[in-house]
Amino acid sequence: MLSRFTSSSALTVYIPPAIYVAGSTIEGEVEMRFPDLQDENIEEVQLRLRGTSRTVITRDKTTLIETIPLVRDDLSIWSRGGAYPLPGSNTLRVPFSFTLPEQLPPSFHVRRFDPKGDVRYSLSAVGVRKGLLNLNKRHVVPLAILPKDELGAELKAAHATHGWKSFQKEDRIRKGLWGDYAKVHVELSLPDITVLPLFSDIPFTIRVTTTTAPLARSKADASPSDKPVFPPVPVVPDGVQFVLERKVKLRANVFTDKSSRDAAIFLGKKKSGIRGGCAGPIETEPAVKEWVPSEGHEKDAKGEETKGGEGSDATGSWLQRAVFHSTFQLDCPPTFAVQNIETSYQLVVKVPFPGIGNDLKLEVPVTVTSGVVEPIPKEQSDGEDGKDATSPLTTLDLPPAYWDPDDKGWGDDEKD
Repeated sequence: MLSRFTSSSALTVYIPPAIYVAGSTIEGEVEMRFPDLQDENIEEVQLRLRGTSRTVITRDKTTLIETIPLVRDDLSIWSRGGAYPLPGSNTLRVPFSFTLPEQLPPSFHVRRFDPKGDVRYSLSAVGVRKGLLNLNKRHVVPLAILPKDELGAELKAAHATHGWKSFQKEDRIRKGLWGDYAKVHVELSLPDITVLPLFSDIPFTIRVTTTTAPLARSKADASPSDKPVFPPVPVVPDGVQFVLERKVKLRANVFTDKSSRDAAIFLGKKKSGIRGGCAGPIETEPAVKEWVPSEGHEKDAKGEETKGGEGSDATGSWLQRAVFHSTFQLDCPPTFAVQNIETSYQLVVKVPFPGIGNDLKLEVPVTVTSGVVEPIPKEQSDGEDGKDATSPLTTLDLPPAYWDPDDKGWGDDEKD
């Protein structure tokens, strides 16, 4: 299908670069260059605010598309015979103002080969031309929009210690098909808050503890003291995989689709196209390797084993522990749900251990919110690469395709 628009050299939309918030006001100007207006036979200039939630799913040779309108507002700012530039000038600037609806989902974009889903917002200056064969001209400015989040903003503004809550996972593993089981345990500690707001340092602690299968003390003493025993704990932070995983549900009429993908990687192996790293330095506690007598073997006040704890026949286990502390920040579109798109998040800690199927995985569902109540000017955080290392991230993680003004997804507005 041909686009109903072509780009225009006669029109330019100017707005402050920012992440806008539902319920806020967008103010700017449209610049019109009159020689080009005449050359392009533009009869009227309209400003159009658009927001849609659109999905595309293909099954076999059938493709279904579902588009949910979120916001649609038109403003006529000029028509032929109206205002004209001042003498000596060929341009006219017309100010405008739009107020966004109070309830809007965040800007969002996920596009693989199939399926596709996005929530997109834009402001367009449209040069209307007469005749069905004369395509309208336009200049499109994509918008990044977030929902208003008073709770998350209050949590960020408080700068208070909210206490901690911990999530744990434990399992039994062994090297091969036979032998006694060892224990592995992972614990993730987070601030005791109900939501995780964007653009804010969120501290975390990961503890990995292993307990070897019971063995004789003589055998334990014979193992090299400078080497870990099975199951070993990670010796460096990137020995643990700590990610934010996003789950997406799409619906296009009767077709549905589910998928999951890492939205951010804080610890572990980085992946191309996925933002990674912690927001602050990673602190590592000294590794622990401690002998723990088996049940029935106790220690006296000096820590010496009693009741059979002495001698080569005494049994026990090595307890090993690794602890990592740091902070992370989120810049992904928050958790949301509309008729045809639903997203959810979970923090995932994965600890690899030697042996098939021995990896330990902890999954913690979380609710991500915007943490903002008013627009965020882009200049607050721009550095050489778009981020200032000393300031919170304030760039919403959207792919380049979202910002492409020539994408045909912006041209679904009918020609008048």
